[in-house]
Amino acid sequence: MTITANLYDVLAERGMLAQSTDENIRQRLQSPQVAYNGFDPTADSLHVGHLLPVMGLAHLQRCGHKPIVVIGGATAMVGDPSGKTEARQMLTREQIEANGQAIGAQIGRLLSFDDSPTGAVMVNNADWLAGKGWIEMLREIGAHFSVNRMLSMESVKGRLESGGGITYLEFSYMIMQAYDFLHLHREHGCTLQFGGQDQWGNIVMGIELGRRLAGAELAGLTLPLVTRADGGKFGKTEAGTVWLDPKRTSPYEFYQFFRNTTDADVGKYLGFFTFLPTDEVRELASREGVELNASKEVLAYEATKLIHGEAEAAKARDDARKAFGEAKDVTGDAIPHAELPASELSEGVGLLALMVRAGLAKSNGEARRLVQGGGVRLHDEKVADAMRTVTAEDVQDGYVLMRVGKKRLFRFDVKG
Repeated sequence: MTITANLYDVLAERGMLAQSTDENIRQRLQSPQVAYNGFDPTADSLHVGHLLPVMGLAHLQRCGHKPIVVIGGATAMVGDPSGKTEARQMLTREQIEANGQAIGAQIGRLLSFDDSPTGAVMVNNADWLAGKGWIEMLREIGAHFSVNRMLSMESVKGRLESGGGITYLEFSYMIMQAYDFLHLHREHGCTLQFGGQDQWGNIVMGIELGRRLAGAELAGLTLPLVTRADGGKFGKTEAGTVWLDPKRTSPYEFYQFFRNTTDADVGKYLGFFTFLPTDEVRELASREGVELNASKEVLAYEATKLIHGEAEAAKARDDARKAFGEAKDVTGDAIPHAELPASELSEGVGLLALMVRAGLAKSNGEARRLVQGGGVRLHDEKVADAMRTVTAEDVQDGYVLMRVGKKRLFRFDVKG
């Protein structure tokens, strides 16, 4: 295996690093590693909240390391208490098996499963946990876990402090996950575990178990939990959870979820959910007004392409433009638009104020300079007077089209 870029730097540049258990993790990642992340098949599809850890594994593979995807066929029968206020619904073995196959196929869209040195491997922890006897498990690893230490973990503390308590079944979850790390180290040479920030305690337990029973020098990296700047829950819409399965969430709905990203989150999500170079991510995130809307289209297209393919992403983008009645400029790009009540045009609206409202200028002063420079048009008519007002006479086919230069356009749809 050959390292093409340091994974630590790649994740840091994209805002995808939260914590590390090893202060020398960057140096460790200069040589090939085998790393894993686990996904409990509690549903027959992953949702967008799972997408960041999958992207983490994809970056890991691209940097020259070998990813292991663990389908939690055994741990799903227990239920991870991390980040939960109550116990999960119990599933049958048959449901878990079917769910595991479904989400494994989804993960396969972003990782390469082949025989190369960096080819991803998919395993199911039911293969080594389901057949373990209770007394055998207790004797092998039970003595290496301190109850006091387990009670201090956030996944447990949160449940106890909420007053809801935690069952012994869920309390055992971190022991099972710790054993996963030990098993993967023994069988696959795995030295690194990925996980969300809420998995920190489970990862630490696995590292400690590996050191005690195998003398292994293991490490963990956590990815940030994805949040929205406006306080809303990521991955939730009025219609419900945004799933990766097109039967649950259509490619069009998936596209619209990312197209509706709030302005403050565009840069973060471009770093998280696309493979665009970081220089391009920064440029797209630095835009304002109308141009930022174009960045949201890029985000939506790239994220949809990852999960549903290029053809579906293009179709979703085109359908969205048609559904919202967006015109197109000469390059074929959609023109952002907004509604303008006809009542505002009865006495006229200042051109400069409309340019600022459209995001074509940051201030009236900048708008005035653009007009004076000869670069502003209403439809195809060049505007020479910066003090001009826009009236009902400027409406053509139900809208007013403002142009700055050749590529910056905005359309006001006039509603009576």
